[in-house]
Amino acid sequence: MSTIFVQIASYRDPQLIPTIKDCLEKASHPELLTFGICRQYSEDDEWDDITEFENNPQFKFINVKWNESKGACWARSNVQKLWAGEDYTLQLDSHHRFLKGWDTELFEMMKLTGSLKPIITAYAGVYTPKENKLENNDPYRMVVKDKKFAADGNIYFIPESIPGWENMTKPLPCRFLSGHFYFTLGIHCQECKYDPNIYFNGEELSLAVRSFTLGYDLFHPHKVVIWHEYTREGRKKHWDDFNDANKIAKKVEKRWDEIDVQSMKRLRQLLGEEDNGIDLGEYILGTVRTLHDYEVYAGVNFKLRKLHPNTIKSIDPPINDPDFDWYKLIDYEIKVPIPKYENFDFMFVGVEDENDVQLIRQDITEYKEEVVLKFQTNKTPFKTITWVHYRDSGWGEKVVNTITPSL
Repeated sequence: MSTIFVQIASYRDPQLIPTIKDCLEKASHPELLTFGICRQYSEDDEWDDITEFENNPQFKFINVKWNESKGACWARSNVQKLWAGEDYTLQLDSHHRFLKGWDTELFEMMKLTGSLKPIITAYAGVYTPKENKLENNDPYRMVVKDKKFAADGNIYFIPESIPGWENMTKPLPCRFLSGHFYFTLGIHCQECKYDPNIYFNGEELSLAVRSFTLGYDLFHPHKVVIWHEYTREGRKKHWDDFNDANKIAKKVEKRWDEIDVQSMKRLRQLLGEEDNGIDLGEYILGTVRTLHDYEVYAGVNFKLRKLHPNTIKSIDPPINDPDFDWYKLIDYEIKVPIPKYENFDFMFVGVEDENDVQLIRQDITEYKEEVVLKFQTNKTPFKTITWVHYRDSGWGEKVVNTITPSL
């Protein structure tokens, strides 16, 4: 039977103990789990009691006072060092719920990928602690927030339901990696060591690129096995504590944003977006594949901070368009006036080129006077389309307007 090293970085989280218990209760073989936990705590948190696990050989704790913490990736780096050769590893946050038999499900998914070094990862499903309610059964894929690079050089992600997941029988290839849920070979803890100098932002993108260049293949699960609490209600976050007031009081050395500025410089150095002279030490790219290999696979260009049109449309990788002319990729922001309709189901709002190729689409379910579409393309936007759909009668009026050069 295979062993699993469960990695958890917890910051003042009242959900830590419920997460541990649910993980154990829902596992097919809880006796094969070992836990490495970086518990960043405050003595003011009366609910924080790990006594029942402290003498359990399945648990290893690193206990750190909250003001001595250096961020999420620093905590995860410390947890990785507790790996003791377990066959597999599951990385989590400290606020999750689990499917019955989650370990068996993940083992089966690993086999179904056909990869020698797969990583099963996603933004997990949604649960709410107050009601202890699992909100969804549709698995998510990670798509680019705002359809573009952020100003700091990072790519941020949002979850989106996987189209047609009901008919899927195996995990699907993906380009990004979730920090709060990934399952892979245990040796990943040693091969892809967390950079403790990355604060929080940039964690997932750097992890995806480094893992890919180390020869790991990325997959989204085709069914939900783990749920995550996204709201952060009722718990302190690192950036809540590492603020100006605590810096002035000398409780912390730096504000969170001061740490983040230096962290993002490391990310940009790693991805080749700039050469700022930072020595990344051992936290560099792998040698099995190149950064360019990842860019071609994922449909990104880090130097130019641009996304391939198929990546913007969330088409599954590999994109494999090595001859794409990135210099013709232009940022557009097109304002589309919306005709006044009432009681519609939804309305298609989109832009096409002169050959009727769709460049972007957004569906709205409530009337608004205008929709702003932001996107990148190497094609020339030619027309906007609004097309209303009614639940009972189907498609209604389709309005097409030619885009003027001023737009």
